[in-house]
Amino acid sequence: MKCARSTAARGALRVAIALIGSASLSVSAQTTEVPDASPAERLLFLQPHLAGIRPPGTLRYAYVEEGGAGGTLKDAMTIDLRADATGACCDVSGSFLSGPRALQLPDISQARSNPALLYFLEQEVRQLQQQTRGQSAHFRQRIRLALAHSATVSPTTIRWRGSDAAAQRVHIAPYVDDPYRQRFQEASKKEYDFVMSDAVPGGVYQVLTQVPGTDRRQTLTLQETSDVRSRAP
Repeated sequence: MKCARSTAARGALRVAIALIGSASLSVSAQTTEVPDASPAERLLFLQPHLAGIRPPGTLRYAYVEEGGAGGTLKDAMTIDLRADATGACCDVSGSFLSGPRALQLPDISQARSNPALLYFLEQEVRQLQQQTRGQSAHFRQRIRLALAHSATVSPTTIRWRGSDAAAQRVHIAPYVDDPYRQRFQEASKKEYDFVMSDAVPGGVYQVLTQVPGTDRRQTLTLQETSDVRSRAP
């Protein structure tokens, strides 16, 4: 039985870190029983981020994009949480960006980890493809390899509901050793930070991308809300 659970979890991890790329994403069997997962992969994709939430509720994130040709762009991501068939949290539906930029997101049944990271990274891959005319599969692969082999995880502190709270920061630079980086120049310098904290609902506090030496930057930050309730201990 344990072997079967581990095999299922590895499959869920492969789906998760391959990003969405499909209208039928399912990441329901997530567990820490994946012996070959890196600490970054475990933290981002294999933790039960939603376990402490009592549905229904909505996670709201503010999205800001700076330094691009269109100036500063502000938008949002929302993740609606409903009780799944077992009464646990959660069946998930989401929306990210608006107007012609809106990303069509698949619903996720029996999600255990927060799909905000998947939604953000799927948009990131599509944006890189449009900007560089490169292949989305290449950017997905570079992000996956970085999370598996070169990511750093370090402690940090966030400000949440008027108090300091412990958090962890995952940092990757997926293209620093990319053999094809000369084909997409500035974008190849891009770095990513994922800030995770047990103190915030859904576990994902912020995602930040930046290109060092430029003002190009994207941030996705959890907004304080009363819509999400914690389960009683």
